[in-house]
Amino acid sequence: MLIVIAGERCTGKSALARAITEKVHAELFSGRDYIRLAPTEPEAVDRFQLLLAERQYTEDFVIFVLTEPGLFALVPPNSFVVMCRSRLETSKARFARQMPDGVLSPSIAAMLERQRGSFDRIPHSLTLDTDGADLSLLAVEVLEQAEIAHTAHG
Repeated sequence: MLIVIAGERCTGKSALARAITEKVHAELFSGRDYIRLAPTEPEAVDRFQLLLAERQYTEDFVIFVLTEPGLFALVPPNSFVVMCRSRLETSKARFARQMPDGVLSPSIAAMLERQRGSFDRIPHSLTLDTDGADLSLLAVEVLEQAEIAHTAHG
């Protein structure tokens, strides 16, 4: 079963993916991790697209954390896509926590502001607001909705 988790920076994609993998065994790919599948990028892309297509409707879980909109081209049609959203202030605070000094620079803040809306054209099956959410509960919701979609297609 393929679950794609999409969203802008610091909207909770990776945290949600980890919460899901605490509930089910899943092969996890984030961003361009698929490069590890082959010695060259074109070959890795081919292998990754084949892996996603083959596992889309099986019982084996694959989670693909979509970190940039352009990677959506790798996703098979009719995939179960979860869109993570959070308020801009939340994303900025999450990003700041990742910085060594805990401070968000003006240039990073501006980048996060420019990025807003970059995933708006990605078709998705479920939208989750991760602001203050219990990720364990959201993981259960994702798995339940993915199973419904899987059953409908399978």
